[in-house]
Amino acid sequence: MKLVERRKEFSGLSAMLDSCAAGQSGVALVSGPIASGKTVLLRAFGDSVAESGALFLSATGSSAERGLPFGVMGQLLLGADLPPAERDLAMRLLDSPEAAKVIPKLCGILLDQARERPVVLSVDDVGHADVLSREALLSLARRLGPRRLLLVLGDGSSLLADDPLFRIELLRQQRCRHIRLAPLSPQGVAELLADALGAEVARLHALDFHRLSGGNPLLLRALIEDHTGAAFHAGEHEEVTQRSGPTERESGPSEHAERFVVPGAAFARAVTSCLYRGDPPLRRMAQAAAVLGRRGSPEALAEVLRVSLELAERGLGSLTEIGLMDDSGFRHELGRLTVLKGLVPPRRARLEARVAKVLHDRGEPATVVARHLTAAEPIEAPWPLLTLLEAADRYLAAGEAEPAVHCLRSARELCPDERQDLAIRMRLVRSEWRLNPAGAAWHLPELTAAALSGRLDGPDARSLIGYLLWAGRVDDARQVLDVVEARPGQTAPGDLEFVRVLMSRGYPGLPGAVRDGGPQIPVNTLAPALDPNHRAAALLSAVLGRNTGGDAMIRAEQILQGTRVSDGSLTAALAALFSLLLTDNHAKAGFWCDVLVTEAADRRAPTWQALFAAARALIDLRLGRLGAAERAAGTALEVLSPEGWGPAVALPLGAMVYTLTARNDFQEAGAYLSVPVPEAAFQSPAGAFYLWARGHYYLAAGRPYAALDDFHACGDLLGGWDMDVPALIAWRVDAARAFLALGKVEQARACVDEQLVTLGAGDAWTRGAALRLRAATMPPEHRIGALDQAVEVLAAQGGHRLELARALEDLAEAHRVVGGTARAEVLAAEARRLVAESGAWGPARDPGERDAPPDGRSPRPAPSPGTTELERRAEAQPGDLSDAELRVARLAVRGHTNRQIAGRLCITVSTVEQHLTRVYRKLDIKCRADLAAKFENREAPAGAPPGIPDGARPFSPDGPALIANGHSFQRPAAVIACEGNVSTPVLEKMKEERLSWS
Repeated sequence: MKLVERRKEFSGLSAMLDSCAAGQSGVALVSGPIASGKTVLLRAFGDSVAESGALFLSATGSSAERGLPFGVMGQLLLGADLPPAERDLAMRLLDSPEAAKVIPKLCGILLDQARERPVVLSVDDVGHADVLSREALLSLARRLGPRRLLLVLGDGSSLLADDPLFRIELLRQQRCRHIRLAPLSPQGVAELLADALGAEVARLHALDFHRLSGGNPLLLRALIEDHTGAAFHAGEHEEVTQRSGPTERESGPSEHAERFVVPGAAFARAVTSCLYRGDPPLRRMAQAAAVLGRRGSPEALAEVLRVSLELAERGLGSLTEIGLMDDSGFRHELGRLTVLKGLVPPRRARLEARVAKVLHDRGEPATVVARHLTAAEPIEAPWPLLTLLEAADRYLAAGEAEPAVHCLRSARELCPDERQDLAIRMRLVRSEWRLNPAGAAWHLPELTAAALSGRLDGPDARSLIGYLLWAGRVDDARQVLDVVEARPGQTAPGDLEFVRVLMSRGYPGLPGAVRDGGPQIPVNTLAPALDPNHRAAALLSAVLGRNTGGDAMIRAEQILQGTRVSDGSLTAALAALFSLLLTDNHAKAGFWCDVLVTEAADRRAPTWQALFAAARALIDLRLGRLGAAERAAGTALEVLSPEGWGPAVALPLGAMVYTLTARNDFQEAGAYLSVPVPEAAFQSPAGAFYLWARGHYYLAAGRPYAALDDFHACGDLLGGWDMDVPALIAWRVDAARAFLALGKVEQARACVDEQLVTLGAGDAWTRGAALRLRAATMPPEHRIGALDQAVEVLAAQGGHRLELARALEDLAEAHRVVGGTARAEVLAAEARRLVAESGAWGPARDPGERDAPPDGRSPRPAPSPGTTELERRAEAQPGDLSDAELRVARLAVRGHTNRQIAGRLCITVSTVEQHLTRVYRKLDIKCRADLAAKFENREAPAGAPPGIPDGARPFSPDGPALIANGHSFQRPAAVIACEGNVSTPVLEKMKEERLSWS
């Protein structure tokens, strides 16, 4: 057994053994911190004694056997190679009830053996020996004389609780030598590391291992075990030496040490072993220090444990010697957590309460005291509740919502009356909403009941309305608003006006009593003295009403510059941001959104992060940056679950559906369409946006009738809400796209013309898209002028890359028609560049768009790709089922209930019932049983993405080609081909490739 930095001590014991063999008796007291290597030294010395031919007797003290009389002496005598007569005598003496009288006789047995040969007695952990055995050892030490007897005693106890007279009396003996073991030095740690992990690791990391172990051999070996185990499981054990050098030089010693020396399970076991090898007072010291943490000064520790300052200092000194602590606290957080884990819950709660009281009396900050109060048993005093509430406010101000939630939950347990409990619960809702609105929702029913009965204060009731609206509980929100308005004086008139604006703009689908109220805040002034919420609400209302006076950007930036995001100003920041977006100030909106995203992340508020990420997705959509929009929308749905979003989930879901559709990833887009959207969403602009995005999905999937239904539904909602503003959703342009896909040129032209009439000065994106589609309704030779104007508008606006690419592609095609091949190639190359920048796949042209015939007449529409026979009849014969009716009928035949159909199609149950009524009338049937016989239900082919028509196969993003009737078409043609028919873009592609159709 190799000894590290213990050779000097071993040599001293060996010299005493030689003296003992020569007739010179002695006593060696080997002491040192717990687990400092005393046992290893005694065992190594015992091996050398056995080789010398001396009689070696050994025993170990144990705290569990302290009450056993002569326990250690029995280990010594009964385990020795004694003659039978003396062994019998020893057994009788050990069982004698007259303990004091037998001690000399027991010592006599050992002294008699020392006359015949050298005798060495080794007792490890003598501090845990029973009282009688210690008395016998002291008696033996006094009677050594010239005999050949050597006592070697190992003492690892701090003796905080024991009588120190044993050690004092032992050290008074003339022939007693005290051998004190110190912790390993960095050189000793390096020597041990070199044997275990190699010389290179020892050279680079000895100081790190020494810092974490404090030179304690037990802790050091545990760190090595953790490291080698982790390296083995990672398959790195053989490479660890080669990798350590370069990593150290690249990363720096402290950063690399955190990765290389990682305490784990073995270290935790070693910490526990150190604690339980010491005496109970030392263990209590460690537990109190672990609860106190960095504030574990000797004075605070003495107050917590109600002991003297001198004893507290001795205890901390012992813990430092052991290697668990240093001057700043525990050497590693795992050590502190291991000590805490060893506390039984009642003991932990009492200790936390005591620590909280001491820290409060010493004037520590509320946040420090609250960390202990949340884990403490109840304290009968008023100060804990006040401290918890103050700490919650401080945590929220610092952007730490999670500890604020813990404080408020603990505060509720101490709250003396119901009214204060309701106020605390309202603060708890605010805090939990930052983290996850779904977690805060379970408070809303009780708070709503309190508000309706007048038990909730006016400001809290006003705030409750916003949370109810977020959760989709619009009826509850209306009722609470009625109660608040009926209690004048409890809420400022401006606050109520802000709530009305919030409801009218956030949920315009509510009954007109709220919506028609309208904001009474002045909108034609910057009004810097007004609250940011009021100013932002007035600005957004002015933007939607096209009454900004041309200063929308200035007013929005003034709000954003003077507002730090908080629970009270979040709505103002979002309103100002959307005002910039709706007035085509995309660059400004993007800049401020990035600022707000960063601030929300710094404040560690997931809900805020999700909201601003969704806003960023909308901005990127306006800029035509599809890849960035997809990432932002994905972040919004990842940071906050759909359940947490509530009805507002329609916003990030719609953004994902639109971007994935534009990138031809129909399968993923269909998966997002399967996420349930609460019905309340369709009373809000978010629901209209979702319908618009779903319309684009249907159009790209070759279902123009379904797309038209969604675009018209979107328009109906916006018109009914008096929010039919192109800057919000330009649904007429998209309806025109659907009409073009159906070959209905006149209807498309009417939609475009109507859209152009509604445009204001700032609707550049919509104007450019409308002009492009207006050109598509003209004969090819007449399109260049309109397309030039569309390109000019879109390029000057600096916005939507994909829309500009579509206009350039159409302009290139128009030049080809009139023979301008060179110009067409330049324009097409620029279109391809913009498509690549936008992140779209395939060409810029909308998948469902088809050109008008050369004479400008409306041709008979070609069947949509992949339609069933019944769908073809529906398209060719307007008297049969519409596309929307067909979708409902097919789901009904499959056995879905009306509610399930509504959920699948994101429509209301009432709409489903109306569609089925029309289906029954058209097919001349009376019930669902007859529907199955009349309707041939064809399932989508295996592997087809949701929503793709039967037989349709969209391009894979990385797929090589599309096969249509034996011909292969390489990307980037973004088309959908089905057996039996090919869309116009495929025919155009074949023409470009000079392929014939057979």
